[in-house]
Amino acid sequence: MITLFKRYTPLLLAGLLLWLPAAVQAQTAPAAITYAAYTWEAKRKPLTITATEAKQPAVVLRDFRAEEFAVDARRELKLYSVDHRIVRVNTSDGIERFNKIYLPVQDGGRILSLKARTISPRGEIVDVAEGNMKELKDEDGSRGYKVFAVEGVEKGSEIEYLFTRERAPSYFGRIYLQSEVLTREIQVELITPEALTFEVRRYPGGLLRDTVLNEKRVSRIVLRDVPALREEGFANAQAQRQRLEYKFAYSSARGRTRLFTWADASQFLYNRVYNWNKDELKAVDKLLKQMNLPATQPLPALENYLKTNFRLIEDGSEANLTRVVADRSASETGFARLFAALMNRLNIAHELVLTNDRSEAPFDDTFDTWNYLDHPVFYFPSTKQWLAPGRPDYRLPLIPAEWTANKGLFVRRVQLGSTETAVGKIGEIPTLAADQSPSDLNIAVQFAPNLDKSTVTIRETLGGYHAQQIQPFFAQIPEDKRPEVLQGVIKSNVPDAAFQKLEATNGETGLNPLEKPFLIDATVESVALLDRAGPKYLFKVGTLLGPQSELYQAEDRQFDVENDFNRRYNRTITFEVPAGYQVRNLQDLNFDVQAGPTAAGPEYLFKSSYEQQGQKVTVTIREYYRQIRWPKADFEAFRGVVNAAANFNKVVLVLEKKG
Repeated sequence: MITLFKRYTPLLLAGLLLWLPAAVQAQTAPAAITYAAYTWEAKRKPLTITATEAKQPAVVLRDFRAEEFAVDARRELKLYSVDHRIVRVNTSDGIERFNKIYLPVQDGGRILSLKARTISPRGEIVDVAEGNMKELKDEDGSRGYKVFAVEGVEKGSEIEYLFTRERAPSYFGRIYLQSEVLTREIQVELITPEALTFEVRRYPGGLLRDTVLNEKRVSRIVLRDVPALREEGFANAQAQRQRLEYKFAYSSARGRTRLFTWADASQFLYNRVYNWNKDELKAVDKLLKQMNLPATQPLPALENYLKTNFRLIEDGSEANLTRVVADRSASETGFARLFAALMNRLNIAHELVLTNDRSEAPFDDTFDTWNYLDHPVFYFPSTKQWLAPGRPDYRLPLIPAEWTANKGLFVRRVQLGSTETAVGKIGEIPTLAADQSPSDLNIAVQFAPNLDKSTVTIRETLGGYHAQQIQPFFAQIPEDKRPEVLQGVIKSNVPDAAFQKLEATNGETGLNPLEKPFLIDATVESVALLDRAGPKYLFKVGTLLGPQSELYQAEDRQFDVENDFNRRYNRTITFEVPAGYQVRNLQDLNFDVQAGPTAAGPEYLFKSSYEQQGQKVTVTIREYYRQIRWPKADFEAFRGVVNAAANFNKVVLVLEKKG
């Protein structure tokens, strides 16, 4: 992904020369790269592995990475990197995972060298020249990489590869230390000219200490036996994996003045988003007349117009509004600039907020790396609402859930006399309450007189983030394909449904799912809900909830619970017990499992009960998750709520003849 600041790398790099000391700028020959001569051992035997390592599909035996900032012959600062890995593959799955080499190309630059080899269990070394490597198409979602295949790998082999790159430097970087496989040893170094200080922070952990050697500043970390990262239910494992974040913090040319602070970011954002030339404003004014917005509350109409009539592109370039208006297309940054200009003309008070996706890394306000400033959002203090300018699938006041329950940099424009400037502060981006994201079911079941089938009437209500998964896209689905999509939703509750009626409400483009939830109404027939067992019938009432998550794990919990969003599920199921029959085990419908009691009630709840009036039975189910995060120390309580829903899903009522 190209962040907002990477789009402006050339502008930032121009400023960097102002902070390079004269001695560094005066260099006319390339600086000696520390690991320019780094290579692997030409001839060696396979490395010995432990019994624990032999049980893994694959294990990284060595992972060496060095990133060095150095001035080249043209007095341009470059970033040189060395990557060397040795991977032992023990199974077919391990071979499948590691017989491909992924070379990052998303940040430009050039590959200086690439070589790979395999070492068989018998010690046979086969070198794979770069020219003989087969480049693969991007079929596995590896956008931003060149993928090369290494062939002839067998179980017990080592795959070893080494590549070096040169690319434009970045003030901010992220290096992951942990992956999905066990790593025996990892060594990472960040090297800069002595005059430039980059701070490096380890997660979990703190700042790394640097050392000055031969007029270079070196930050180094060496770790051994880094455990494999296990995916867990209700956790953002990728965001919690061990990593390094680094930033350019000081230059001897600027003394102890800290560089690239949150205040600096606020000014930079202000200049990039709110600085429009006359031609741009002329184009904006012309567009404003075409839009013909209502005089009162123009913002929803403004958002809907732009997101309906303008196309999102990812070209990574700075967005000139004259071109944006003419082409009717814009990048995420371009949308932010266009919204800001229009809201400025309409005197709509707002603040610009920059945040990141917390499923990738939680925003750490104590370390002022701009690496977290990925996505622009607008906040409206008077209404406490939010708008995601570059996300055409969202409407005010909804923004992506993964940007909420997170921190962000709030940039507010202020007037100082005749001068306008900006101030910034770190603030919280709240998420929706559970009741704002309902996934509710109202189900009525009627058994046929001879009990060979059932007629089921269902209304499913999806609001908030539950609706977001289907509502924004429904109108874009070809009309003849829409029934298939709706049937898929209903069949999660009644898998063998034969449809008699099926319709959707609020499927138009641009609706606010908080005000107009997505509704599905269906009437279906099922023969699978009721099974005969001799003189008795088994009513699989629990299956009407649809598949439920289960949390059964033998290993210790790694991470705290983290939900995507708060949510609630209200379900009502009614049915008539057939004449002459009774239900033996209605008490099996009673559940009451909760976690996190507070004055306002539990944070997590699954509660079900029933009421019988004559032959009519009404089952009421309440389930909700009102808190995004929950400590792993009390994981069992949370798991109990999740598993209660899964256990209800298995409830089968026994219908037997009276007397």
